[in-house]
Amino acid sequence: MASSPSPFFDSLNRIGFKRWYERQLMSGHANLVLCLFGLLGVMGGAEAFTRVAQDLADKLLDAAVIAVSAAIGVWALRQYAQRMALAEFVASQATCPGCGTYGRLKGLCAHGEGAQVECLKCARRWDISA
Repeated sequence: MASSPSPFFDSLNRIGFKRWYERQLMSGHANLVLCLFGLLGVMGGAEAFTRVAQDLADKLLDAAVIAVSAAIGVWALRQYAQRMALAEFVASQATCPGCGTYGRLKGLCAHGEGAQVECLKCARRWDISA
């Protein structure tokens, strides 16, 4: 069996929309926590960098800690923003246009980054972009 071109469609059929949405939110907030740890690393590295009695090797190590912590923090913040935006974008399309039921849908076929879905209540079909 060939793999689907859309990770969203695979997840939609495997775990359902509501669990997919929940996992996007949890993963996004885990990235936010990682961003905060990165910020703490930058602050700790900056505090260590300002110590007066240090040789060049210690200063370079402190600068490396600051740079790595900042890179991790920026990466995590970008991941957080992307996951939250994707979750809200898809969630805004998860209401059935026929009966107004939210989130009770199954994936029929993948197309590009989205999927054609069907309402489990009234069997209406529509497209969701991801």
